[in-house]
Amino acid sequence: MIKKIFITLLVFICFTSKTFSNEFIGVIGIAVGEIYNQKNEKLINESKIFYGDTIIVKSKSNTQILFLDETVMTLGEDTEVTIDDFIYDPDTNDGNFVTNIKSGIVKTISGKISEKNPDNLEIKMPNGSLGVRGTEFLVSSNSEKESTVLLLGPGPNNTLGMVPGSIQVTDGLNTTDIINPGFQAMIKTVVSSAELSNPIVLNEMSSSMSHSAINSSNIINNSKNLTSNLINSSNIKNDIILTAEKFDLNVDEGASEILSGLSTGSGSKEILVAMNELSENILIEGEEDNYVRTLDQNTILYDSGWFDLTKVTTGSNGLSYSSDENVFEDGGTQQGRGKVYVNFDKKEISADVFTRVTLKGASTVSHEYTTPTVTITTIPVVASVVMALGSDGGTYLDRLQDDGSGACPNDSCPSLVNSADTLQNNVSSTQDIMDKYNHDTSNSDAAKEVFQYGKFTTVGADGVGIGTIIFEGAHDATAAPAGEDDYVQSIERLEGSKSLVGTALD
Repeated sequence: MIKKIFITLLVFICFTSKTFSNEFIGVIGIAVGEIYNQKNEKLINESKIFYGDTIIVKSKSNTQILFLDETVMTLGEDTEVTIDDFIYDPDTNDGNFVTNIKSGIVKTISGKISEKNPDNLEIKMPNGSLGVRGTEFLVSSNSEKESTVLLLGPGPNNTLGMVPGSIQVTDGLNTTDIINPGFQAMIKTVVSSAELSNPIVLNEMSSSMSHSAINSSNIINNSKNLTSNLINSSNIKNDIILTAEKFDLNVDEGASEILSGLSTGSGSKEILVAMNELSENILIEGEEDNYVRTLDQNTILYDSGWFDLTKVTTGSNGLSYSSDENVFEDGGTQQGRGKVYVNFDKKEISADVFTRVTLKGASTVSHEYTTPTVTITTIPVVASVVMALGSDGGTYLDRLQDDGSGACPNDSCPSLVNSADTLQNNVSSTQDIMDKYNHDTSNSDAAKEVFQYGKFTTVGADGVGIGTIIFEGAHDATAAPAGEDDYVQSIERLEGSKSLVGTALD
């Protein structure tokens, strides 16, 4: 059964309690194929949606819209939807939201307006309308003025503490309540009673959205920079307190202050700087913590999707790096992806990490590995991992670590560089570290591995996570401890950040 997606949408601008026709109310999270508005303007990823807009989705196309109250709408092919009304006050969550589905298939995850007052979210169809109470649902309307409404969730027995969803469907005279996930009602001339959905109907609906994804995963994979600023600082401290109380966790006051200091306009660089300031607070007690992660209904998956890393000469840590292009191919694919599994109930965290690296004069190489599963003690959760990426696709423990647990002693692992003249302190010899990450083709000892550091934080079980990934490599012909300063100055660095949208596992 599909469960409600926990998602926090960045409030790009500060709304008053009144919205006018020229004001921004949402943004395209993903656009696949041909998507237009009523002005015949093509809509792409990150295109803004305004009050009164009509969104038109052509054949073999899909789009996903993120509204400022955190409502998410996925529009299937051959769909036309008009935003009849949108008023939203983010300080109180008061507002009014009316959409008109003229034709097609629309999946909706209701947001803050409906949560505050269910009567204030209305979905119109050619032959009826529906009211929503905090839930996820599908609506299909065809040219024959036949509409189908399907409730997806959450159900009354969910284990995540969510209020059960419901839908009230009306043809104008008659009303049907849908309270059980997986049940549907149809409107032809009159609304039918609620009944268990026909799998054929669901498959037809799903296929209309197959170009993106019915479960919203493609918004994670394709929205690039859209969600890189997914912080709502006004709610962070409250979310931290509530999550700590609910799951009996400690509160990291320092991390709370750092995260709440991010503004709604924070860019990738600011996020990277903030992340660099966070200290890891997970509990690593040795191999007994490296157990199989729990994947149940209480597990939240934070998936960043693939995101690009860019070259920097001044890192988010304030250190300087080489501007040469002797390690990473200029214009090549340099990407990272993190799938982080957090179970607040079991107090555990682990991750699958994926990378794509293009070295100078070489083809792109992919890597993947799974971190140990370790214990959560504190909120916000701050965890990191360091790994060596081989040019052959292999992954190896990095020798900056103090043991085999993946730990970075005293958070000393965000870079190979300690200062302008010295490498980071490590448990291996300086020569070993130099050889391991050296890419100079004239040095026969150069292993041509890439230093990779990843870091993740999340505020709470119903919020957003932030992930960062860093690549580094050097190119020094000598690569001798006596010339450590030369080696340090040859190190190139790529870095990137991405917000990770939390999804309850089925």
